[in-house]
Amino acid sequence: MSDFIHPTYRQLLESNHLASFDQLWQYHAEWFEEPNNRRGGWSGAGRVALHLPDGGEAGVFLKRQQNHQRPTLRHPLRGEPTFTREFHMLRFLQSRGVLAPVPVFFGQRATQAILVSEELAGFHSLEDIAENLFANGKRPPLAEQRALLRGVAAMVRQMHDAGIHHRSLYPKHLFVKSQTAAEPLVAVIDLEKSRATLLPVLRTVYDLATLNRHSPQWSRSARLYLFKRYLRVERLNAWHRLLVRLILKRSQRPKQYNSRSPNQ
Repeated sequence: MSDFIHPTYRQLLESNHLASFDQLWQYHAEWFEEPNNRRGGWSGAGRVALHLPDGGEAGVFLKRQQNHQRPTLRHPLRGEPTFTREFHMLRFLQSRGVLAPVPVFFGQRATQAILVSEELAGFHSLEDIAENLFANGKRPPLAEQRALLRGVAAMVRQMHDAGIHHRSLYPKHLFVKSQTAAEPLVAVIDLEKSRATLLPVLRTVYDLATLNRHSPQWSRSARLYLFKRYLRVERLNAWHRLLVRLILKRSQRPKQYNSRSPNQ
């Protein structure tokens, strides 16, 4: 496939000499974190400040990988770069109104892939927000907690209603803006592992179990509130209670926690 460049960013990328695959591949950007080395290759991300004509800057995240393939139905043996799936998923979620980083550039060369996405300016990860809210034994106002949980529940439900199973729904992969507002904005990132699934129960149990397992700060009542808002109900019926048991059972699995992801 030919390289994708978001029309809004084409001129800006050209003025910063970053409008081609080769220019982006050779650009020296400080890694946000150490590259992930596995599957016989590597994958990493760094922030790039694009210089605006008026002297300001626009932040984007530059993600590059080599020999970082994942088998797919179309490519069961050779596989395809994981960023390919993420790029297509970002565009799909945009078409369904789910808030996620805007893809700015995507290109693929054999086993190499580049994905540039718009920075979520003003957003903070749910992981960092929870750590700050409950730091040193603090207990934030109930209204503030519930506003945040409503936003998270609504976004996850919207993603699931679009048929997408995130498959790595850690709090660090949910980004929130204005967490004290009545309707905070919540976006989802890191969609390399995500995929469409036909069974809603799989999306619900697997993603909410991951989120529950990695959210130790929240009380039992807060978790129940999020679950009800996700289901859009006031009381749980027998089916809902079964879902709770399945989520709790899966939540007991050992944590497989990676280092933090950038706001991308």
